[in-house]
Amino acid sequence: MTVFSSAAFPPSQLWDFASKLYSRDGVAEACLQLQDRRGLDVNMVLFCIWVAASGRGELSPDEMMKGIDAGRIWQSEVVTPLRHVRRYLKGSIAPADNRLGAELGRVITECELYSEHMEVQVLSEIIDRPATGSFQIQERGREAALNLQTYMMHFIEDLDYEDRRAAMAIWQEAFPDAEPRLIDLFQSVAEA
Repeated sequence: MTVFSSAAFPPSQLWDFASKLYSRDGVAEACLQLQDRRGLDVNMVLFCIWVAASGRGELSPDEMMKGIDAGRIWQSEVVTPLRHVRRYLKGSIAPADNRLGAELGRVITECELYSEHMEVQVLSEIIDRPATGSFQIQERGREAALNLQTYMMHFIEDLDYEDRRAAMAIWQEAFPDAEPRLIDLFQSVAEA
C-alpha cells in the first residue's frame, strides 16, 4: 500500500540532484552524521551544494536565511516528529502488536520522505536566478563549499575534524573531479 505518490510534485532539479547525491556511497551516512551529531538539516546541506553545482553560485545572505528559516520551521514542526515516531516504532512497542507497529513504521517512513520532499520544494523556490555562474568544476566546488561552510557555521561555532570530514565526503561525491586540498573547509582533512 502506497500512502503518497511523488507524482503530485512539480519537477524539481534540486530534488533530482539531492536524491541522486544522497544515494551515492557514504553520502547518506555523512549527512546523517551531521544531522544527528550537529542538528543540521540534510536538505539544507544538499541545497547548499546544489545551488553551486547547478551554476547558481554562492547563496546570498538573504537566500541562506530564507532557507535556514524555512527548514527550521518545517523540520521542527513536521519532519522531526515523524522521525521520532519512526525511530520509536523500530523497537518493541508492547502492548501493541509489533507486526502492526512495523507496518505503521513503513507508512511513517513514507510520510517522512514525503515531508522531506515538500521541504526540498520550498527550498528550490528560494532560488529564482538562472544558472549563469561558472561551470568550471573547481569553481563550482569552491562555491558549494562556501555555501556549506556558511550554513554549518550558522549552527556550529567551531567546526571540528569530524564535521569537516563528513562535509568533504558529501562534497567529493558532488564534485569528484575537484581537488579538496584547494578548498579551505577541507584542507585539514585532505592533508591528513
